[in-house]
Amino acid sequence: MPNTAAPVLPDTPAELLRAVKESRDRAAAEDVEMMRLGVHWADLHLADPEHAEACFTSPKTFAGEGSPSIDEFCVPEFATMLGRTCDSAGRFLTECVEVAYRLPQLWGAVQAGLVAGWRARVIAQTTLDLTLEAATYVDSQVFWCANRLTPSALGRVVDEARVRHMPEAVEKALEKSADKRNVTFDTQQVSFDGTMHLEADLEIPDALALREAVASGAEHLARLGSTDTVDGRRATALGDLARRQLTLGFDDEDSSAVETSKPPAPATPVTQIVIYAHLSADAITGLQDPTGDVAGEALCARVEQAGQRLLSVEQVRAWCGRPDAAVVVKPVIDLRERLETKGYTPTARMREYVIVRDGTCVFPWCGRNARHGDIDHIVPYDHEHPDRGGQTSTDNLAALCRRHHRLKTKGRWRYRMTEPGVFEWTSPLGWAYRRDHTGSRCTGRAWPEPGADSGDPQRGKPDLHPPDQ
Repeated sequence: MPNTAAPVLPDTPAELLRAVKESRDRAAAEDVEMMRLGVHWADLHLADPEHAEACFTSPKTFAGEGSPSIDEFCVPEFATMLGRTCDSAGRFLTECVEVAYRLPQLWGAVQAGLVAGWRARVIAQTTLDLTLEAATYVDSQVFWCANRLTPSALGRVVDEARVRHMPEAVEKALEKSADKRNVTFDTQQVSFDGTMHLEADLEIPDALALREAVASGAEHLARLGSTDTVDGRRATALGDLARRQLTLGFDDEDSSAVETSKPPAPATPVTQIVIYAHLSADAITGLQDPTGDVAGEALCARVEQAGQRLLSVEQVRAWCGRPDAAVVVKPVIDLRERLETKGYTPTARMREYVIVRDGTCVFPWCGRNARHGDIDHIVPYDHEHPDRGGQTSTDNLAALCRRHHRLKTKGRWRYRMTEPGVFEWTSPLGWAYRRDHTGSRCTGRAWPEPGADSGDPQRGKPDLHPPDQ
């Protein structure tokens, strides 16, 4: 058996610091080596836009002006080997190409060990939208001091490059950024206790008015006997403002004729929460003990508008008791049932089935919401001879985002569903990946690498289907 014991740690602070430095130096060297590999991977996949269709490539300029066109289909192979999303790996490759092709002096300093790789990539992020002339100016100003450069100093250099070499773009950017107001609700990052993140940039009068309204509402809740924390009362007060507005609506032209002495109408539900329940109705209403031993019942639910976040029974039950929230509980879908239809287009029920089963795009490490993507025929549907192609059935349908649907159609990736919700993918270069409810992982080679002693030449080879049109 291999020795899995952890190495002995240093005994003294001096030895420990020396070990920390050595570990940091190894990590920095590995980071630079990964950048070199990334640049070379891009170089191996340079694409000619004039012959893209014939070469089964999709040319794209990853970095800024003056960088080469690269086949975007090369990104998923690189991403899955790293165990990262295509977006994450694509950003890494973009930054590597930007440094290598548009910031050559900085790239030389990185390879010489004078500048950390991650610092070079941070600089590359700021130069992507610069012209080649402006990027060259930044390169000449920062390559020799990149390890000492602060974010604010880097920002000043980039701004100076824009002013010197991109005056028209600066003027347009100033006009475009005049209004920086925004309100953003992060529906994908939802906590288990049922909270959602909100951030906003308001005009000063609006922000101050909102602050006073929230503070007043929190004080009112305290006077009513709320034992919640100050932050909790403030959050509730903000929600009360929204519900009050939705209940009362806006003044119309005839508002002056309405009697102001009339009492406000009773509260009605103004917020709809769509829930996919994985529990019985009795568990929600409280008629059943949540700790009851109902065989096979999972006492939880998922919120449709909050990234399919899992919630507890207690949270769902509390929401159902609120007069201001209309909780819509979707029928429980039996994922053991097989649904099928004639023709190419899945029924609404089948689409809902696939979305609930898969949750996200089923490409390895992709987390895009299945509801915003496509429903793909795993074995392609034959439009000319429907009886010969893949069926439109739930055991031959999967959720794919538009990017990975296109990758499967034109990028020579193939996959199959071995059981409901479990998918095995094969890359063009023969690497196999498994995606299931626990996540994604590489499972090794689908077939031997070229030149290797393969034994049986057919062993492990996947069944390659023609692209789904």
